[in-house]
Amino acid sequence: MAAHPAPLRSAEIERLARELPSFSATRLASGMQAVSSTVMARGAVMITRHEKPSMVLMSVERYLQMEQASEPNLEALTHHFDSMFARMQGEAAAQAMADAFAMEPAELGEAAIAQAASAPPR
Repeated sequence: MAAHPAPLRSAEIERLARELPSFSATRLASGMQAVSSTVMARGAVMITRHEKPSMVLMSVERYLQMEQASEPNLEALTHHFDSMFARMQGEAAAQAMADAFAMEPAELGEAAIAQAASAPPR
């Protein structure tokens, strides 16, 4: 059974139409060499059917980049989680939590603001 594609918003289609070279399905069928040269040079092209965007043809390299970008690196995430968990198990973390629970609300707020200000931007 064929999968039904998710509906596209017109703003997304308009953005693609501005950013990608466009070829009609007829031109694709009759001139694959020119289309494939453009794909290799630009990474992707939009294919139109009856002058409306219908699909994007892309290079294998670009497809693999997109596929890799959409999948989280589970090994790296596991390592990051394990490191954070280990830091939370130490005596310093336990003391910091005890200190936080002993603070007055205003003190806790000031400490949170100071910590946020010193944190590197994400």
